[in-house]
Amino acid sequence: MNRTLLALALTVLCLPAVLPAAEKTSRADRFEQRRQFVTEFAGDPRSSISFMRSHDFEPLGDHTLLLYESINRAYLLEIEDFCPELTSALAIGVNNKTSTLNAKFDSVIVRGRSCRILEIRPVDVKAMKAAQKQRRAVEKSS
Repeated sequence: MNRTLLALALTVLCLPAVLPAAEKTSRADRFEQRRQFVTEFAGDPRSSISFMRSHDFEPLGDHTLLLYESINRAYLLEIEDFCPELTSALAIGVNNKTSTLNAKFDSVIVRGRSCRILEIRPVDVKAMKAAQKQRRAVEKSS
C-alpha cells in the first residue's frame, strides 16, 4: 500500500512539469494554424500604408500580428524575430509619427518593449470572414 501511495504522490508531483509543455505545444499549434489561415488572405508586402489608429489586434505567434485598423481593414505584420509576450498581450501600441505605417521604421509596443515591424501585408478581411463562416458551417454540419 505504501508503494502505491508513493507512486501516486510522484505522479502528482511530476504532472505539472509535463502539462505546461503539452499546453504550450497545443497553443503554438493553434497560433500557427491561424497564422497560415490569415496568410491565405494577405496581399503582397508593402513598404508603407496609410494608417490612422489601431482598432484591434490578434497575435498569431511570437513575431506575427493581425492588426485591425477598422472592423473590415486589417494588416498582417511580421515583427522582429522575437517580441516577448506578444502572444499574451492584452494591449499593444503602434509607434508611428505620422499617419503612415512604415515597415522597417515603425514599431509595435508590447508591454513597454518596442518591436520593429519588418513587413506589412494588407488582408482581405471580407474574404477571410466569409471563409471562417463557411468553415464553421461545415464543422457544425459534421
